[in-house]
Amino acid sequence: EQTSERNSDIPELRHLFQNLLKTRRTISNLKQPDEQTAPPNLLSAAITRAVQCAIEGPNHKRTEPYTFTRLISPSATTEALADVCYHVSVRRMRERQKGSEATLLAEAERKRDRWRSIPAFLVASVGGMPDQVPALDDASSLKSVEDQEYAELPFIPPGTERQLEDYAATCAAVQNVLLSLHSEQLGSKWATGPVIRTKAFRDVVQLRNDELVVGLIMVGVPTRIPRSSRKRRGLDGDVLRDI
Repeated sequence: EQTSERNSDIPELRHLFQNLLKTRRTISNLKQPDEQTAPPNLLSAAITRAVQCAIEGPNHKRTEPYTFTRLISPSATTEALADVCYHVSVRRMRERQKGSEATLLAEAERKRDRWRSIPAFLVASVGGMPDQVPALDDASSLKSVEDQEYAELPFIPPGTERQLEDYAATCAAVQNVLLSLHSEQLGSKWATGPVIRTKAFRDVVQLRNDELVVGLIMVGVPTRIPRSSRKRRGLDGDVLRDI
């Protein structure tokens, strides 16, 4: 009888799980939980549960190559992270000659304030990769301290089959994180881009040279949720083929 009851729950569970997958969105607009109604340490506890889900993802050879670094705002570390965003933005806009000095400084300050407003960050990294930080001799063109700290480091991808599998396992783990957060009605954004590819960022989050950053996950309470998913390729005969 108990087995029959469990089997009767399968269609409902399937529907709930598939709906969870299909309704997750990338959320760019995030806010802190309401101090009056939210449980204490809501974000920190939810991230803990999300990482517990992350490590259940597929991982060939059971290498467990991933590390998740949690940063809860406001803190000295998240302030340092916002500063990195500011300096990277200034440097890139100067290189591209985007407007006057006053204009680009104001835009960089706007970006810093936006990063300051993010309630929590989770850095996903994978170890055992090729050295991600070039030796000083290899970066001789980076003469100033600003260049050395805030210039984009060269992209050094996984170099072996095992490293590629470990990178893939970390990506699968990140998806589990995003789904777990979504199940708790929290928003998240899996970000990459120039900030995470700098020495300054790596120093703030205390990464080893053999760790490749897979993503910076921004976490908080969504203030605006996209109504529908973006237009995607067709399923039958395109994404899904029968042969």
